[in-house]
Order: sequence, then C-alpha cells, then structure tokens
Amino acid sequence: MAKSKKPESSRLNLFYILQILSGYSDEEHPMSASEIRDKVNEEFGYLSSTGTVISLDTVKRTLEELTERIFPAGLNYNELLYRYGYCVSCLMKKGGVYRTYHAAEGSQAPKKYYYYENSLKTAELLTLKDAIETYSYFSEEDITDIVRKLVKLRPKSFPKSKYFDVAGEARDEDSLLLMNIEELNRIINNRNGANITYCYYNTDKKLTPRPGYPKAVEPIHLMWSNGYYYLLAYHEKYHNIVSMRIDRITDIEETEIENTHRVENFNPVRYRYEHPVMFGGKKETIVLLCRDTGKNYIMNTIVDVFGKNAKVSQASDELVEKYLKHSRKYYEEKGITWLRVSLESTPGGVELWATQYCNDCLVISPEESRDRVKKRLYAGIEYYS
Repeated sequence: MAKSKKPESSRLNLFYILQILSGYSDEEHPMSASEIRDKVNEEFGYLSSTGTVISLDTVKRTLEELTERIFPAGLNYNELLYRYGYCVSCLMKKGGVYRTYHAAEGSQAPKKYYYYENSLKTAELLTLKDAIETYSYFSEEDITDIVRKLVKLRPKSFPKSKYFDVAGEARDEDSLLLMNIEELNRIINNRNGANITYCYYNTDKKLTPRPGYPKAVEPIHLMWSNGYYYLLAYHEKYHNIVSMRIDRITDIEETEIENTHRVENFNPVRYRYEHPVMFGGKKETIVLLCRDTGKNYIMNTIVDVFGKNAKVSQASDELVEKYLKHSRKYYEEKGITWLRVSLESTPGGVELWATQYCNDCLVISPEESRDRVKKRLYAGIEYYS
C-alpha cells in the first residue's frame, strides 16, 4: 500500500477512531482525545511517511460531530445500540468520577473522555463463548473460528480468550452441525419442506440412518434444549411436531410443498417446558407427588425442567395417605413435605424424569403414565437383582 504524503486522510479518520475506541475503551476505561490520537498514530502510523495519520484537532472535531449528532446525550441508548450495534458516549471527569457530559454545564470547557459501548455486554459475550467452548458437537475448527469472532467484539475489560483442550475424542470432528443449521434455517425461511436422514450411533460410533429414513418433514423451528440443538418439524405420520437432534442429521434435501402445518407465533420456551427431555407427543395433564426435605431443593429441579407454569401446592392428607405408606403428619415430623405438582406436558419426558428422580417423586396420574414408570423401575431392579 502506498504511504500517504499528507499527515491525514479525512476519509479514514472515523475508521481510525472507531477502531481504537472499540478495541481499547469501555465505560470503565474511557479515553481522552489525546489518548485516542496517540493510539491511532501508534497503530496506523505505518500508513504515513511521518508516522502521523491524525491530529488532536481532527480527533476532537470528529468525536464532537459523532457524539452531538449520532449519539447525543439524553437519547435512548438501548434504541441506538439496537439500530447501529454500538454507541460512542462522551463523559466528563469531575471529583475523580466520570459522568455523562452535558454542554450546558459550566462555562469552562472540561476535558472530555469517550468510550465505545457494544450491543453485547461482557456477561453476554462470556455466556456465548463458554456455551460454545463446552459443546462437544462443535469441531475444534468450528469452536476456534466462532470464539475468535466473539472475542473481537469484546471491550477492554473482557477476559483474554482461554481455550479449552478441544481436541480428542470429546470432539466430533466430522460434525455437520453448523452446515445443517444454516440449511435448515434457510428452508424454514422459505417455508418449504425437507427430506431428512436422521441417524443413530452404531457400535463403531458411526452415524447410521434410522430405519425408514430419509423421511419428509415440514421444518418449523430450531431450538436449543438440554445442551443440544434440535430441529422441530411437523411429521405427517404422527400428525404432530417431532424433535430431531441436528447433530444426528446427515442429509437434508429441500422440497417445495404447500405449507399447511406451519405453527404461527410458535413459542420455543413454552414448547421446551411442555416437552421435557424433548420427547414428542400430545400434551396431557400430569400430576406428581414430590418430596421436599428442605435439603434436596426439589423446587429447583421442578422449575428447571418444567418452568414456572407448573402448579405447586402442599399435598392434602387424603392424597398422601392414598399413595404413600404413612400420613402427612408422619412425614412432617421427619422434616418431609409432600408437594402436589400439576403440569401440562408430554408424558414421555415426564415419565423419564420421574424415573430418574424416583427417590423424590412419583407420578399419580394419568394412570397409564404411572404404570409405565412402575414397569420401568421394576425392570431396572430386576437387572440389579
């Protein structure tokens, strides 16, 4: 690149300033105009024969235009962050404390400081970064690429990227996850159907098509649940929505269809709580008795799995005596409170959960679910005996 003979190139001034602010400033680390000038010349000085690409006056003039026209004090910064993806804020220092600058304050011009605010907060970046790093169905290359892009958005206070040991058997280096997500998202936006090949792992740990696949489905939504990414799709055979782990899909072929089963205003949060462990099927009213000892924190588990829409009340004397060996008073003397939990959910997922937490809960209705849980528990005991 040819070096500029002029000390400044006005077409690049805003670029220089935003690059420095986004890389080195945040609300806790604002920069003065002179600090910005020095950092610009340090990083971009190679573009000029003199080592200077911007002057202090130019920095001040550009920042004043930016903060007075595009990001003036008093505007709704959340709206601006949504619109532009970032904000540049102007501060003044008074009594050792930085606060928003207002031109009308005092006749003396205070020293101004500026910082760059990204639409993603530090906690949001950390959450995304950590979730990606710990997901085993991303390949090492996928993780490295995504995390590097996220880290570029970090403010100065964001911790340095620390990579886990992402190599080895814990990683699926043949993962089609990102490619599948992109393809399925495109099909959903096109409101088309798809022929899907859904697989299982054989004893050689290789994905093998399930019997009867590929099958035609109508993709509806992509969602994250239980630590995995799922495709939710309408399946004609079941006349219902089915869920498929995206990392277990090997082939996707878009098909043009007349869209008849698209779910408008689909609520993924509600679906996740109504389908614990992502079991498909129709919803039913399911009632559980759950044991609260004050130390097993059963309510934490109930809210995590079924959400806050689960109806919880203290079980009645009649209910406890009908399904348990002793009276409610007997259990209370031992520090145990039995809770009646009612929820709208698919039976399969609740039954699996009730089996897992059999020491702390039991299904009392519907009777068919109760019988299936009992059979599963008896079968398990038989293996151990």
